Amino acid sequence: MKKSVAITLGVVIVGAGSWVGATWYTGKRIEESSQRHLAEANEKLAKITPLFGLRIDQLKYERGLFSTQARYGLSFVKSDSTPDDMPAGMVEFDATIEHGPFPKSALARGAIAPKLAFVHSEIAKTDNIKELFELTNGVSPLAGDAVISFGGFATASATIAPVKVEHEGNAVDFSGMTVNGTFDRKLQAITANALVETLSVNGEKSDDPVKMTMSGLTMDVNSRMGKFGLSVGDSNIKVKRIDVVKPDEEVKVSLDNLGYGVKLSEDDKTINAEATYQTGDIVLNDVALGNGQAVVKLAKLDGEAVKQLSDTYNQIVRQYMMGASDEGLKDEQFDVLLDNAGKLLNGNPSFSIDPLSWKTAKGESKLTFTLDLANPPNVKELTPQEILVKAIKQIDATLVISKPMVRDLMVQYAIKKEGLDATAAGAEADEQMRSVSGMAEMFNVGKNDGDNIVGKFHFADGMGDLNGQKIPAEELFAGLLGATGMDDEGEPENMDMDPEEPAAAAAPADLMQDFDFDTVNAMLSDMSYSPRKEDGEEGPVLILAPANTGATDLRVEFLCNDFTEQCHDLVVTATYSSKKPVSLKAINAWNQEYRWTRAYLDDKNQAVLQMDMNSEGGIGKENLQIMLNTFFSIAEDFSVASKAAPAK
Repeated sequence: MKKSVAITLGVVIVGAGSWVGATWYTGKRIEESSQRHLAEANEKLAKITPLFGLRIDQLKYERGLFSTQARYGLSFVKSDSTPDDMPAGMVEFDATIEHGPFPKSALARGAIAPKLAFVHSEIAKTDNIKELFELTNGVSPLAGDAVISFGGFATASATIAPVKVEHEGNAVDFSGMTVNGTFDRKLQAITANALVETLSVNGEKSDDPVKMTMSGLTMDVNSRMGKFGLSVGDSNIKVKRIDVVKPDEEVKVSLDNLGYGVKLSEDDKTINAEATYQTGDIVLNDVALGNGQAVVKLAKLDGEAVKQLSDTYNQIVRQYMMGASDEGLKDEQFDVLLDNAGKLLNGNPSFSIDPLSWKTAKGESKLTFTLDLANPPNVKELTPQEILVKAIKQIDATLVISKPMVRDLMVQYAIKKEGLDATAAGAEADEQMRSVSGMAEMFNVGKNDGDNIVGKFHFADGMGDLNGQKIPAEELFAGLLGATGMDDEGEPENMDMDPEEPAAAAAPADLMQDFDFDTVNAMLSDMSYSPRKEDGEEGPVLILAPANTGATDLRVEFLCNDFTEQCHDLVVTATYSSKKPVSLKAINAWNQEYRWTRAYLDDKNQAVLQMDMNSEGGIGKENLQIMLNTFFSIAEDFSVASKAAPAK
């Protein structure tokens, strides 16, 4: 044998021996670490699934020279707190582990650098899930491949098998899902992208017929473990299009470009969060409803406090799940919550919605809201109301409603749903918009500003401002505390009631569930209308002095229930008699402009102006007084208008 051949052969033998030795060593290293990784996985599962206890067991591990065959089982671990309907049995996974440093499947994928292993895994076909394999035509429902580096970095791909099901004329067609991603054990960082091309459900033969098609579902994740022990990064879900048809109800809806995304970021001290919701064009029964978005932000959250609050919350949840809820909140847990809530407020965190918007071809309506918080001193010495006032540093909110946008939606609805022609639909929409605009001004929830209705609210230094109207903090927050069942001292209300008697829902002091005669009578007396009571067909009637209204007869009628004797409706009527009757043209012109009253000619050819009010759900005394004053003011305008437009 020539010397060169011998040398070459020796190199090959040494290289082959080294490769075999390295492969054997790598396989041994993988086996030794597998139990540790399995224990870590089960520890994490126990934390996140305390109610039903997911667990992974190693059922088989057969190590060879170049590869290992393993099987794992995923099952529920039942306890006394586990629901009775939890499924029994185990889902088993087969894994083929090709040992490094040069696993053949990794080389086939172009990974020529040394790797720890290539792992192929898939759900095994067992008796308890054989029906699932029937749906996928014998293909494993879930399979995945991973190339793992020595440093703990892995690239992976997975597939969920397509499914087609037909039953009694109904069908489901799922294109399957593909997932690609990476994992860095050192940084605890994950990237992933998932794609579902189509999902269609045809349930036209079901009791509730429906047909739905979804296309272009994508999910993306890019996160890592942050310095405070919380994951930070971006994640989002997007759907290109959804179509839903309900033939029995003649409903057809399409939605384009739906999306939801979350961004979590951090600096040296704080965590910031931003959630974005969006939808492209929505079409309902061929009516274009527009598109919208919402952006919600939390800023300047103390990172360490958020971590402590998160850990305490998870601990409380685990206690509850494990059946320890009767113990209540432990003192140390309460102290941790209170202490970290204070730390959270020390950085003056803020919450904002900027914007919440809806847009059509005719305009855009938008809400912006910002809440800045502060840490109140000596919290334990303050009442709940004082805590609220001192914790809220500032509130700024602006609501802009586009009148052309709302009008356009009303017109389209009236044409498609009510069958009106464009002219009639436009006239009805104009009347409704005038009504909305008037009510916004009447209740001071907004001001008319050209093509928009604009409402603004500001709160700072214990004083609120709603469209120029000052609202003290005591008045602003009293209703909020009352709704929670607490008084301004922080004590639950109705503590002195008989424990045998059920607690009735407390209503705000000025809220009337029905029109009380004495209250309305006193209100009109204070307004100098000198009410005089008469009996009517459906309840009492108050005859009023016409004052400046110009009416010949002015009255308020109570419409009451004969059984309950409660009066939920109030009718205010002004009647005008004149030598020259008001023309129908003038009456119609009035009705087109003023939504909240109606004008007509009675059987005596007298002009009548009327307004109805209803107390269902409650009506505030102040709002009732505003509405009465508004009617009397409108009645005066009607008198002037009717005299200026005699009959022809």
